[in-house]
Amino acid sequence: MIYIPKLTPLIENKDVVMTEITYENRFTTVDDIDHDEEHIHDFYEIYVNLSGDVSFLVEDTLYSISRGDVIITAPNEIHRCIYHRDGVHEHFCIWIKDLPFESDILREQFGRSNKIYLDDEERLRLIDLCFTLYKSHGNDSLRFRAAESFFGILDMISTGTENKPIQEQALPSSFSEIIDYISAHFTESTLSVNEICKNFYISKSTLCRRFKNYFQTTPSDYIDSKRFSEAKKLLSSGQSVQNACLNSGFSDCSYFIMRFRKKFGVTPYKYQRELS
Repeated sequence: MIYIPKLTPLIENKDVVMTEITYENRFTTVDDIDHDEEHIHDFYEIYVNLSGDVSFLVEDTLYSISRGDVIITAPNEIHRCIYHRDGVHEHFCIWIKDLPFESDILREQFGRSNKIYLDDEERLRLIDLCFTLYKSHGNDSLRFRAAESFFGILDMISTGTENKPIQEQALPSSFSEIIDYISAHFTESTLSVNEICKNFYISKSTLCRRFKNYFQTTPSDYIDSKRFSEAKKLLSSGQSVQNACLNSGFSDCSYFIMRFRKKFGVTPYKYQRELS
């Protein structure tokens, strides 16, 4: 079950910044059925790790994670946390929408890395800012403190990646080739699990096992996620529901509408109307 944030105004003047912050500190197991599936939502997400043997998957890249590491994801960018071992997973998530100056602070990070590297002193300061924001967010009497902490976090993110050693978590080349193939062909309606197995001379059970081990999902769900993400981007750009369906890899418009509504709670048409 995916948690759906309830974003509220952080500050209100001529521009409204909608945010929410959550803090979790609980024992989790690798096979916990309550783990979120992949996220595909319409706002920025900032994930800050405090503990846990986890990695973070963004689109086709798996990032190693340690205390104080930050992952930022853009609207409709596929992402999820990957659990490697049972244990305490402590982290913050900050969601942001309607940030007027987002192009100067967040968008410039993309194309380099979703992972933000900070030195040890910066990590401690970032975690302190997150706790301050969490404790003050939504409290009218502490609104100035919340805003100050929020913009302090954004300032650290905006300077955190320059010339820093970003490390990606290596995947086996045989699996990376499959992921690259899916990325190149998922908009083709003919792409299927069976086609992948045939193209790479691999059994379906082996393919499913590899996806379970590395991405904690199934091949078909992974393909669907990429198609849904693309469909939302196409709808956001103004394409018709039919074009968004066909150009994202779905071959049947009625089936696409049904699946879209089940996954996101609205029809593609209503989703597009709500954006305007």
